[in-house]
Amino acid sequence: MFRLNEVFTALTAGFVGIGLALSAVPAHAGSATKDKSLRMSIPGKPQAPVDIRYRFQDSPAVGEPATVKVYVTPLTENEALSASYRAKGTIGLRPGRGEWGTDELGRDSLIYTLQVTPNAEGRSVVQVIATIQVAGALQNRVLSIPVQTGAAGAKPVATYSGKVATTAAGQTVVSLPAATTIAPVAESE
Repeated sequence: MFRLNEVFTALTAGFVGIGLALSAVPAHAGSATKDKSLRMSIPGKPQAPVDIRYRFQDSPAVGEPATVKVYVTPLTENEALSASYRAKGTIGLRPGRGEWGTDELGRDSLIYTLQVTPNAEGRSVVQVIATIQVAGALQNRVLSIPVQTGAAGAKPVATYSGKVATTAAGQTVVSLPAATTIAPVAESE
């Protein structure tokens, strides 16, 4: 009986080892390294191979146009590259034409000059949508540029009335109070 358990364990380990070894060898092991099945998989949502950077040339002020330079840089060989813009919030937007130049890192980039005109104090956003065509497939990358005008900022998403404490293990935790409201139920006649 003891010997049978050893044989069963050895066989199971052998089958698992062979399965793992076979799964590590791609079906077309002799093909070129450009094959998609040989690329490393990165978790998360895939993004277009484009870098987007921006720089304000003026401080935004209510009613005054401010200039923003946007650098759209391809990170791989491509067939086409373009960008579009969308304003969100109390802001006017006048996009310019893209011209090829170099960014602050010396890379070839499409450079756009945008004029933004805030209509009120607060925070608005300009969305940059870069579209690149690689191997016949269109890919997008989106970046939101915050435009802060004056001292008024964006409204907070949520507030809490918790107490910050440190545990015995040295971790910082926020203790939130439990609040229960009991609403009276109307009596029916």
